Amino acid sequence: MTDSTWWQLLLALGYGVLGSVIPIVNAEAFIVASVATAMINPVVVGLLLGLGHGIGKMALFQTVRQGRRRLFRKRPPKESSPTGQGIWRARWDRVVGWSISLVEHPRWGPVGFFLSGLISLPPNYLTTIIAATTRINFALFSVFLTAGFISRYVLIALAAAGVVGRIL
Repeated sequence: MTDSTWWQLLLALGYGVLGSVIPIVNAEAFIVASVATAMINPVVVGLLLGLGHGIGKMALFQTVRQGRRRLFRKRPPKESSPTGQGIWRARWDRVVGWSISLVEHPRWGPVGFFLSGLISLPPNYLTTIIAATTRINFALFSVFLTAGFISRYVLIALAAAGVVGRIL
């Protein structure tokens, strides 16, 4: 490998990290540009972008988890309102409780993380923030979300290479 190839590989990894933290940085555009220039193998581009995206989400996960511990450490206990919560607040609390139980579920949690990385359903930011506020294992979250990102970007890169190859 030449020196320029290493820089391109590091750029793909760094672009993935940046794209996971700043949502307007589009990894798909990077894939199309790198496939069109044919400087890096599409599978390698997809692998590095997915790995970078996973690293960025891991950092966001740890930031939220550690920040939550520091923010809520010295708060006084919350007082309940005498009038009750209201119907919409009760419904919202049920939805939040259901989503937390789903994230912490031993079978469905990893599937949700993988799908979040693969098809962004549920959205990645929401999944990362909810998972960081629960008792989910960091390694479990990291492995499945990163595997979803890698699968997604490798598939997109291979599709883009096929489309560009047919056009040119």
